[in-house]
Amino acid sequence: MIKLKLILLVLAASMLSGCLGGSVAMQIARSVATKVADNAVANAMDVQDGPSNKKVERKDTAPSDTWMMLATAGFRPVDPNAPLEAAPEEVPTQVFQSNNLVRVHLFNLLIGAEKDAVYEKARLVGALNLPNKREWARWHVAMGMTEKDKKEITFLIPPEFGKLPSGTLAMVELAGPGDLNIARYK
Repeated sequence: MIKLKLILLVLAASMLSGCLGGSVAMQIARSVATKVADNAVANAMDVQDGPSNKKVERKDTAPSDTWMMLATAGFRPVDPNAPLEAAPEEVPTQVFQSNNLVRVHLFNLLIGAEKDAVYEKARLVGALNLPNKREWARWHVAMGMTEKDKKEITFLIPPEFGKLPSGTLAMVELAGPGDLNIARYK
């Protein structure tokens, strides 16, 4: 019996020292290390949950003023058929403007002086979505035609899109007055 165990041990050692055995030995070592770490964490958690950290029961069970305020808060009932009340004059209202997305067939990319002219014109009118001047070289400026109404537009292509070839179809967000159109999806 002892000889069999010795033979198995020598066989296992020789297998673990080979090419395949190296990865097996690494897996065994990782497994042992993970188990030791798990046990250490479990022991540390047991120490924290020990008898010295028992929860103290509250003798005072009266609810606080804040809890009472939140528990008794309510909304007045609303009749869905009633006309809407006018908003008070003091309350500011926000108007959100959304820009349309249109499909655009890309004709060509502008380079050199043409590209710089588009950036400078947008900078002079105070375009809000103009990239920083040091990033202008990474962004591309393109010309294209909208798919539906066949209008020619100029738009920016973000650097993550890369250089798009002529004929590419892109979804472009139409900007408001004084802003630049930007490709949002390829």
